This record gives sequence, C-alpha cells and structure tokens, in this order.
Amino acid sequence: MNTCTLDFKGQDLRGLAIVILLAWLLAACAQVDPVPIGTATPTQMPTATATLEPSPTPPPTSTPPPELRQLTGGGCCVQPSWSPDSRQVLFIDKPSESAPAGIYAVDVITGAIELPQWSGRVGVYSRDRSLIAYPENSTTVVERLSTGDKWTLSNVGPVVFSPDSQRLAWTDEPDNTSPYDQRRSDVYVANVNGTEAARIARVYGGGLVGWLPGGKIVLSGRPSLDVRERTLTVLDLTTRASVSLVTAERISGVSASKDGTWIAYYITFDQSRSGIWMQRANGSPARKIEMWGAYQWRDDARLLVIPMRPPGDAAFEVWEIDAASGASRKLTDAATTPLRILNGDWRVSPDGRYIVYVSSVDRNLWRLTLPGGSG
Repeated sequence: MNTCTLDFKGQDLRGLAIVILLAWLLAACAQVDPVPIGTATPTQMPTATATLEPSPTPPPTSTPPPELRQLTGGGCCVQPSWSPDSRQVLFIDKPSESAPAGIYAVDVITGAIELPQWSGRVGVYSRDRSLIAYPENSTTVVERLSTGDKWTLSNVGPVVFSPDSQRLAWTDEPDNTSPYDQRRSDVYVANVNGTEAARIARVYGGGLVGWLPGGKIVLSGRPSLDVRERTLTVLDLTTRASVSLVTAERISGVSASKDGTWIAYYITFDQSRSGIWMQRANGSPARKIEMWGAYQWRDDARLLVIPMRPPGDAAFEVWEIDAASGASRKLTDAATTPLRILNGDWRVSPDGRYIVYVSSVDRNLWRLTLPGGSG
C-alpha cells in the first residue's frame, strides 16, 4: 500500500550514514501515511459511522499504450518523490564514497542521459520545498532554505508541515513502550519556528495522519481505552469543529486528494466493510471501490489504483477511479505496458501526468506517462 517503505536488498546504498538519516525520515513517513483528525479532548471525539455505499465498476475501456522511460541506471535508487513543478524526480542516494549522502534529482525528460544532481540533505520537506526538518543532537531542526534561518525544537518528534508551509504538527507518545493499540498519543500544532505550540488532540492507538488545506488536520485513534474502535476525524483548527468520517476497528492507508476534498482509506478484518473506500472530507456517505490494491490520488477527484496481480509473474496495471461517480477505467495494460514495481515504491507527480516507480527488474527508476493528462 501507500507506505514509506525502503528496500536495501541488493543495494550498496552506500554507507551507514544514509541508514542513520533514514531512520528519522521513515518515522515521519509513518506519521503522514494516514489522514485522520482528532478533537481537543478524548470525550469530544465523534463516534458516528459514515454510511457506506458500494459503487459500480463499469467495464474497462481500451487505451493507447502509455510511454515508459528509464530515468536512472546502476540500480541506484529508493523512495522516489517529485519536485513541486513535476519536472524532477528526487531520491535518496550516496553515489560514491566522496559524494554526500542526500537527496539527488534527475530530470523527468532527459532521465538517464544526464547524471543525477545533488539537491539537498535528507529530511522532511514542506510541500513547496521551502522548509526542511531534520534531527540533530536529539532535537529537531527546522530550516528555511532560502535564508538559512534555523529553529531548534526540543522534545518534538518527526514533524509534518502544513500545505501552506506556515505551521507544523507532530505526535507525542509519552509512553512508547505500551502496546500500540493502548498507547496514548498527544497531537501538537505550532508555527514553523516552534512558537505557539498547543495540544489539539489526544487519542489512543493512533495519532496524527496529516494536514488538509485550509487549516484542517486529520487524526485517527480511539477516544479512550474504553472504546474498541478507532475514528477517522477531520478537525478544523480555526473553528475547532470536527467531522467524523468513519469508525472501525482497523482503518489504514488514509490518503487525501490534492485539494483535500476527498479522502481514501481501507478497512480490514470486517466482514461487511473490508475494502477500499472514498469519502468526502465533509463526512458525506462513503463509496466502496470494487477492487483491492495500492492507491494514490492523481488530482482533486481521481484516484489511481494498482490492483493486486493474479497468481504468477503478471505485470501490474493502473486503473483510474472517478471519486464523484465511481466510474473506473483501465489506463495501462499488462500486455503492452508491463509495470514491474518493487515493494509498492511508486509516486504520482503533482501535475498528475506521470508515475515514477522503482523497477523490480533492474532496481532503477522508471517514468510512466499516463493517458488523460492532468485533471
């Protein structure tokens, strides 16, 4: 699924320095993967369950073969991401003993024709890449890249920047030795320089999932230890109004559309509700997707799904789901565009035109140009 997974098997990636830096970065990835929101106190956590409505899956339509292009060589790369303008693919590397460990960039058009260029240190970047957060001496440092201004935040875990790069949030777990489903999590929000920090939610067995545009935040968790099920909640930090999206024992894979209007998630180990769901962030009834696999948002209202492969060595295929209507169409065909993706390591470009993925055949980065353009 859409998780921050790194795979070093067969890599010489390339020194202990990267491993140390990535440990902190992966913790931040784990915080961003879901998108639930909590309220100011546990007793205020909403418990209503959204109405779940299955959506029809029309028969697939034929599409011309999309374009595949190799971007890197040498089996170099893991954890690809995108520049805000969708013109560069970024990845973590240390290409030689003398080269610095960090983020490297390759042009999405020229690809392997030119060598990747060093782009910055390993850390958590804001959406517009104007800010970076990284660990230093048991603290978190936030740096504004254009000016070099730095702020040191103590007792702060991996942070998540707001979409407008004005604030950050993090989850504090005072007792991280307890079983996860019983662990208390306090969610804090502050300005990017650490001022005006305030606790905005407390949940159990969950925490911060991420930000939505417009000063909203998503949390997941149990309101108290007396409650068995978790609630996925959207909280408006300005009005303190909260919206309960769904309540279930196991909610994972939370992902918001580009504009925060839609949220996708999956429910497991529930006989009547197991599967992938799409729901508006305002709490409108949810829609079930009649396929199972990995997914990411292409734009404000289209979800890309890579279904599980049939048994054997079949290639992956990409489908597109319209969130409002539930209509689906197949974008790639395994026979003409064979996608071999390693460990679910793929990312959609901000403009929705491309997918970059790590190939399970050669462990290089490949670019897939999607039909249909951006939404």
